[in-house]
Amino acid sequence: MSKFTGTEQKSEQQKQVKSHLAIIFSPETDMEDDMVKDAKEIVEKIYDPNISNQEIAFKLKADFEAKYSPTWICIVGKSFGCKLETQKRHYLCFQVENKTIILYKF
Repeated sequence: MSKFTGTEQKSEQQKQVKSHLAIIFSPETDMEDDMVKDAKEIVEKIYDPNISNQEIAFKLKADFEAKYSPTWICIVGKSFGCKLETQKRHYLCFQVENKTIILYKF
């Protein structure tokens, strides 16, 4: 019999998923190291397999605008392509599980 019940078991499962997140950064990333660290920490904190792409994008954008001033753009999805013009040293592209996340300042 499990030592966890209901909410406790779900919370423990979420902690295990988060501790095993595979975050892969694109070689094109040119963001400052402290910003990359912040983005990684935000995603690790909020990630859940059931979270929507919109929720991830909204949270990253809001946190980065609060800390690093507007205007940040965040795109989250499974299959897309893009060509962007960004501010120098303000572009991040990485994968978390099956989602690709692009965060940049325009």
